[in-house]
Amino acid sequence: MPERTYADRAHSAARWSAIAIGFSVPIATALDNVLLLLVLLFWLLGGNYRRKLAQIKENPVAMAALLLFSLLIVGGFYGYGDGNDALNYLGKYVDILFIALFIALFQEQQARNWAITAFMVAMGVTLFLSYVIKTGIFPQGGLLQGLPSDPFVFKLHITQNLFMAFFAYALAVNARHAETSRQRITFGLASGLAAYNVLFMVQGRSGYLALAALFVYFCFDWLRWKGLAIALATGLVIVAASYAAHSGLQQRMNLVATEIAAWQPGQGSETSPSAVRMDYYTNSLAIIRDHPVFGVGTGGFEKAYAEKIHNTAMAPSNNPHNQYLLIAAQLGVVGLTVLLCLFLLEWSMARLLPLPLDRALARGALLTIAVGSLFNSLLLDHSEGLFFAWISGVLFAGLPRRKGGDNSKVLAMDR
Repeated sequence: MPERTYADRAHSAARWSAIAIGFSVPIATALDNVLLLLVLLFWLLGGNYRRKLAQIKENPVAMAALLLFSLLIVGGFYGYGDGNDALNYLGKYVDILFIALFIALFQEQQARNWAITAFMVAMGVTLFLSYVIKTGIFPQGGLLQGLPSDPFVFKLHITQNLFMAFFAYALAVNARHAETSRQRITFGLASGLAAYNVLFMVQGRSGYLALAALFVYFCFDWLRWKGLAIALATGLVIVAASYAAHSGLQQRMNLVATEIAAWQPGQGSETSPSAVRMDYYTNSLAIIRDHPVFGVGTGGFEKAYAEKIHNTAMAPSNNPHNQYLLIAAQLGVVGLTVLLCLFLLEWSMARLLPLPLDRALARGALLTIAVGSLFNSLLLDHSEGLFFAWISGVLFAGLPRRKGGDNSKVLAMDR
């Protein structure tokens, strides 16, 4: 049957393009966009829509993601923004839609394993090159972007540190589940190198917090309450020792404290990043207070914010550098509830994944995004938003199908 062969080839091409995103997302934005286009094109050419839609419909994570994206579409039809504003934001949020497509592509465990391996290899390359930059033996510019004082590689330091924090956690999880002592030691040492890169080499405070949250969860998941006590005690020792011994970390933390202490509401400050963030938060909360239920629309934040700071010295913004505030401002308590439900659903559903490694990675990835979203609008940012959509699709495609929902019966429907 040539049609079936053609559909299988298209499906395979879509799946390999999706696997390749795991390698490209920490490295190349342009390649991400090409691969996303190929995923969509081959997904559509692959046919078998009944099977794919059944796989999506039976997956709670896919349906929650579609609900959130549907709300964002509806939000484009009301509020402060015009059509162009709404399309601009929807274009940034479109990765959420791909969660459903990825779930339909990663139904086989082998494909999921290849995808995670692709991401781990890309992060391994990033870690190695970051240490190379730290040595100062290569000139600045070209492929290697960072400086010895801030050795980020392919992505800016905020993005690299978030990804590296998750990479350190993923390596630790692999060490925990390793079958041999050699594997356990190798993964453990690599995890330590990645954690050191986050804490002492690359300047990204969101990565510090994500790594801390992941460390606490790792210990709790492994040893329960005993592990939590160990994590908190170890964390306090590490923080105290790092603060005392590492001048760069000490200076960055002192600067944040000084800037926040000096902040005055409504005064504005272009030289104090922490003060600017405080302005973002307070003005965004004021927008939410004025439009609590449905918000100012998907494209309305920038104009609503400009109205709030009119005739003040405060800087304009197209997002509050906090994903929860941004969604609440755009879609009100309705949108924020759906976003939180998506996060909580992923956390809950992770326990149903078939492999312990996948369960740990799913919750670790969610923690990385959830913590990072406190200080960044991560779903609006290309790399972080795509990472969340991609790894959600990869891992939660492994959720067990409902009884009577096996592929053979769906294929029978297709015929």
